[in-house]
Amino acid sequence: MSFIVLSCQSFLLFCTKVFMKKILTIILLLISLSNLSAQDSTEVKYLVNNPKISISGFGGILSETSILNHGISESVGAGGALTITDYFFIGGYGFTLTSNNYVTDLVIPQDHPLDSSFVGQKLRTNFSHAGIWVGGILFPKKRFHVGLSTRIGWGTVHLEKADVAYVNNANFLLDYTNNKVFVVTPQLEFEVNITSWLKFNLGLGYRYVSGVNFDRFKSFNFNTPQVTIGLYFGGFASKDKEDEVTPNTEPDTEQ
Repeated sequence: MSFIVLSCQSFLLFCTKVFMKKILTIILLLISLSNLSAQDSTEVKYLVNNPKISISGFGGILSETSILNHGISESVGAGGALTITDYFFIGGYGFTLTSNNYVTDLVIPQDHPLDSSFVGQKLRTNFSHAGIWVGGILFPKKRFHVGLSTRIGWGTVHLEKADVAYVNNANFLLDYTNNKVFVVTPQLEFEVNITSWLKFNLGLGYRYVSGVNFDRFKSFNFNTPQVTIGLYFGGFASKDKEDEVTPNTEPDTEQ
């Protein structure tokens, strides 16, 4: 669906860590998802008109807070998914680190002479990953409900020059620090259906990261508890449909 593609593209567009550009990206993403997710959800629900199976969708912006390198770190991203029978969802997500974690005293190995321009530079940690997002929702028609989800992704961790605003720019990436990583983040979620098209999400989980081999990164502790906050747009129930009473319109056949 179009809003899922847009969510993945939006993650790739988080290529700047300048504050004003980051805020502008979030605003544009929010406006686009609010329009596309509502349209797609309505269209799919009409196409799948089966009382036992309903398919809708949602997309939104995500913020992840965790401990990294003995300090508070912040990652920003986006995600989108298809929802099946209101209880299960599967889709994709993307995150990139936006807080500054600097290394100022890195020693360049002698077998990497091309990296000599990085000597004495303030280097910033780049941590980006994207992948599959699956989960389940308990009592989705209740305004307040809980759920479980897991993000399974792939990405990279590397050092880059701190005075460059572009993510994954090969000209400013310290190549021998580049590690390809595998990330798994299970979490418990608490959700509020604010309206029929807007949902607030709070997630508490743990982030597992494997593939971190560069010695300097091993003290960063990428494996850590994390908290996510999400704002989702799509098709959601805003009240308890189970409590709705349908009047009996059948004629009384008793004499």
